[in-house]
Amino acid sequence: MQRSQSGFLGSISGTAAIEFALITPLIVLLFAGVVEIGRIYQVYNAVNRLASQVALVYADCSDRPTGTCQTEASNFMTSQFVNNIVPQITVSSLSFKVFQVTMSGTTPTVVYSAPVGGTLSAGQTSAAQAVLPSGQSGVIVAVSYTHTLQFFPTVMSSYLSSALTASYIAVQLKS
Repeated sequence: MQRSQSGFLGSISGTAAIEFALITPLIVLLFAGVVEIGRIYQVYNAVNRLASQVALVYADCSDRPTGTCQTEASNFMTSQFVNNIVPQITVSSLSFKVFQVTMSGTTPTVVYSAPVGGTLSAGQTSAAQAVLPSGQSGVIVAVSYTHTLQFFPTVMSSYLSSALTASYIAVQLKS
């Protein structure tokens, strides 16, 4: 009995099995973390692209007949539109606001908003003041997306929670 215990404890293959059993979960968790960080970066890039694309398209909208731009702004929020630009985003996790504003000094006045009745946040107002000169019309697009983790969400969310909401504000002069 004594001999078999010392044989197992001194065995190289037994030590390797124990080391493998201890290290494998850490390596899998590390690999999953790298994949999730890559997915988060992809989401940030997609949100940026979506906001910029919508701002460019909406800035070219001619409001003849009246209400055309309002209808177009509402169409930007459809799942078909979003999926054409950024198919990796889940539309149900997306918050989307489009504003057409006119600058009066440093104060943006909302002409159209989608969804209807939206108001500008402090960040959107600051972005408009930084880009749009007085007397000009412009477009402000705010996109926010809440990313969901695929691998080990319970464990990973404590480490990556601050990076799970991607937001971007795009401002474009109206032509």
